[in-house]
Amino acid sequence: MSFLGMWCVVPMRADAIMRYVPDFAPAIEAQATDPDSLAFLQRWRASGSTEAGRHDFVESAAPCVLDEKICLVYEAWEHGRDPSLPYLAVAARNSYPAAGLAYALGPECFAHLPGWMGDFILTPDQVRHTLPDIERAFTWTPATRRHAAQLLTAALRDECAQDDLDALLDGLPPLWRAATDAGRGLLAAHFIP
Repeated sequence: MSFLGMWCVVPMRADAIMRYVPDFAPAIEAQATDPDSLAFLQRWRASGSTEAGRHDFVESAAPCVLDEKICLVYEAWEHGRDPSLPYLAVAARNSYPAAGLAYALGPECFAHLPGWMGDFILTPDQVRHTLPDIERAFTWTPATRRHAAQLLTAALRDECAQDDLDALLDGLPPLWRAATDAGRGLLAAHFIP
């Protein structure tokens, strides 16, 4: 059976972020601190993004906590999205974009991203404070970007358009800077529509 995995990162007004923090932040934190999640991270840190572990990794990092609340996420985006700013919306057929990005970045770089495997809600202050970490995680040399692109393509099973691959590898730092400059928060969800 075919499915479409999505990952969206959307700049939002501060009032909307504060309205939805109680709905999303505890659920994301609970997932990130769940014993199974911690065991998964420990295995990944020990082995890295290896070909042998790729399938298990992508399945273990599949959409979960905000996927279960996707109707409320849609409501939040509709209520609070800042249409003047860019957003990230990436689709992958039969795979999961945020999980693929995690695999491509590796455990050390991906640790700089907040939340759990692509799910996060950040206030404007949190966006500003995490910008240096995001820029550090996505600082590429030609060789490291080429390697990350190969890993990402493998993780997404060649089922993702080139524009979406490029957006995953290059889109977060400019989006984060735009949200920081505009004093906006961010709501990101990894889901299957």
